[in-house]
Amino acid sequence: MSDSDASDAVAVTSAHSLVTDAVAAALAGSDLTVIRLPWPGTRRDLQVGWSDDAPRPSLGVMICDLTPPVTHTARWLVGVYPTRWLLMTDTPKGALWGGMLEAGVVGVLSSTTSLAELLAAIATFRVSGTSRLPPERDELTAQWRLDEAERDSMAARMSSLTPREAEVLFQLRLGRSVREIAQLHGVAHSTVRSQVRSVLQKLGVSRQLAATALLDRWEGPREE
Repeated sequence: MSDSDASDAVAVTSAHSLVTDAVAAALAGSDLTVIRLPWPGTRRDLQVGWSDDAPRPSLGVMICDLTPPVTHTARWLVGVYPTRWLLMTDTPKGALWGGMLEAGVVGVLSSTTSLAELLAAIATFRVSGTSRLPPERDELTAQWRLDEAERDSMAARMSSLTPREAEVLFQLRLGRSVREIAQLHGVAHSTVRSQVRSVLQKLGVSRQLAATALLDRWEGPREE
């Protein structure tokens, strides 16, 4: 469907279905035609791309806090549901913003934006077709690309660990000593020490703290 086929409808999606429903209801109450778009994983019957028998929205509003996994899903949505997307997020400006801007998001608003402010932004984008891009767009997208390259390298290193080595690394992150890990698994201390050495070598670090820091960056810090 071409841009000339775009309707006056507005699409709304969020990583949280209750947020999608609340924002969609608020916009519908302002006499906008709203299309609720399920977030991948929240429904098994998620259609890929706009339906041929329904008008394509002229604008989309996406509300989510950005993490690397959420950003990859959001980028996928922008790609398979082409329209002019506004992102509402509380995530601080940084590389994850760059990932969304690179994907084609035309503007970023705070999640605390009021309904009146959101309606004004929607009206501006629909009428003028302008973009509201941060002046640091090129810097942010460059940082995203650098971080992506680092994540790809980290993924390769993490996938090189055996299941037992990955478990040892996880136990180290929990603060357990080599002696405690050996007792937990019923093996000799020398066995765990050998596994730790292999983990450090495969991850390209020289200290256990550096290895657990990599795991934090890969999975996210554990919840206390």
